[in-house]
Amino acid sequence: MQKELLSAYVDGEHVSNEFTAKLCQDAELQASWGNFHAIRSIMRDETPVFLGADFTAKMEMLIDAEPAMVSQPTPEEAEQLPFVQKLKAMFAPLTQVAVAAAVCLVAVFGVQTYNAHQADKAADVPVLQTTPMLLQSAQQPVSYNAPAKDVTSPEKLEQKNKRMGAMLQSYEIQRRAQEDMQK
Repeated sequence: MQKELLSAYVDGEHVSNEFTAKLCQDAELQASWGNFHAIRSIMRDETPVFLGADFTAKMEMLIDAEPAMVSQPTPEEAEQLPFVQKLKAMFAPLTQVAVAAAVCLVAVFGVQTYNAHQADKAADVPVLQTTPMLLQSAQQPVSYNAPAKDVTSPEKLEQKNKRMGAMLQSYEIQRRAQEDMQK
């Protein structure tokens, strides 16, 4: 917190008599004060040579003493390395199996989705009944597992015949009434 106050004090933002007295008594704050002023001078380019004349010579010696950089291999050279060859040999079959598994997975889900979509369409289409109602009593179920609700019983057949008779009778009455109105 004191370094922040010191930085603000150097910039002229937080000037107070209390902080000035503290700065005069604390040796650590005085060292920071000198560092902040040196940094500000370098950043503002106020000093021609701050680091000294021997600084560049020392840096040149240090750079020359560094070991030479080893160049990285080219992609063609990297492919010839034994480790890369082993890695390729190990991952090639795994990659092929992964691609085959992904294709199978997509095929299975695609077929299931397509079949579900077709089943929805088939449920909407009405079934056309081509056998006459009178012959249905002679039909036998195809499977022993046929649901009992689909098997026609004599009672159901009699109810259907009564409904058909009522529909025919209603039609005949409407036809006669229409003829009488036209005369």
